[in-house]
Amino acid sequence: MRQTTAYFLAQLKRAARLLPGQIFVEAVVCVCAGVLAFLLIAQGADAAAGKRYRIGMVGDLSDSYLGFGIVAVQEMDDSRFMIELVPMSEQEAESAFRRGELYAVMRVPEGLLESIVYGENDKYVTYTAAQGQQGLGTMVMGEITDLASTLVTCSQSAIYAMQRVLADAGRGEEIGRETDKLNLSLIQMVLDRGEFGEVEVLGYGDGLSLELYYFCNMILLFLLLAGLLNSALFVHGNNAFPCFLKARGVGAFWQVLGEYLAYLLLVLAGLFVLCPVLCFGLGRELPGIPEWSGMGAAPFLAFLPCLIPVAVMFAAMQFFLFEAAEGIVNGILLQLICGIGMGYLSGYFYPSAFFPETMRAFGEALPSGAAARLVQAGVLGKIPAASWAAVFGWLAVFLTLTVAVRRWRIGKR
Repeated sequence: MRQTTAYFLAQLKRAARLLPGQIFVEAVVCVCAGVLAFLLIAQGADAAAGKRYRIGMVGDLSDSYLGFGIVAVQEMDDSRFMIELVPMSEQEAESAFRRGELYAVMRVPEGLLESIVYGENDKYVTYTAAQGQQGLGTMVMGEITDLASTLVTCSQSAIYAMQRVLADAGRGEEIGRETDKLNLSLIQMVLDRGEFGEVEVLGYGDGLSLELYYFCNMILLFLLLAGLLNSALFVHGNNAFPCFLKARGVGAFWQVLGEYLAYLLLVLAGLFVLCPVLCFGLGRELPGIPEWSGMGAAPFLAFLPCLIPVAVMFAAMQFFLFEAAEGIVNGILLQLICGIGMGYLSGYFYPSAFFPETMRAFGEALPSGAAARLVQAGVLGKIPAASWAAVFGWLAVFLTLTVAVRRWRIGKR
């Protein structure tokens, strides 16, 4: 036991010598990541606050009814918060579209209103979007166009039917007045469509907002890739040293335990270097997290203990990867590949809720997925026993595998 304690203290001193350099590197990384996150969040907030899809309207817009419809959409309809209709000439629309100032161009053919009024419906509005915009926005606009055409034709049929009924009943003098009343009712129905249903936003990762979801995942990604910053601790001059320690009475288990605890303290030091930076940003509402608005850094400090078991588990995983790799370069590459791969599959870069079911289940089963579930539940203040069991289960697996690899290396020599 005395030799084991001495070996642990020696590893601790070795980690302490690396600590100033590691803190400097981690502080630089934190500041750079914070500045980048601030710029992205600020840009996203500005875009979310004011961005609308600008659509150029080209063609025959001289009809008073069509002009009234465009004004009504821009002034009265709920779509005015998402869509801006801009009347312009063909040349202006083409130039603006090529410069990226327009999301799409709608071309209104001549005689469109006459075609609708007389029931011919042989004129079609052309909707043009860029090739790279064939995503959700284009799909939505397609649905809106289909809805508008269906509404027009159905409304047209209703008006013609009403006029025919009045004419057959000998009430022709009422046709004009009743047509206006029916048109107003149909317009009001369109304008009031926002009251037909209620949209419920569930959020990401157990109901978190997008801002809080990414805030947690960026901390997890920092811990997941901490092995890259602390790789200097795993530079061994001689692979025969474990055999020497074994001969002096320090077995594989005690070797691994001493080295792992020293490395864990280095990882925790990096985590606590990150804390002041995050507290500074949260105190000034820089991340823009809705759940913590006006609360400063207090919620973060409250859930900070949930990060410690995650750091313990990630440190064990990184220690195992370095132990299993042959040489420091291979260890760094293995850390990078596993860290980026696990982070992606577990939703650190992109919400896992959008992944296929099989891929999402696989990502949740990984150590990174277990860590994400524990931290996201910790933010909400309700951590299920299964999350604790998953994290500590992976911790036991990695420590067991590391000891097995160390014993194999000692026995091979």
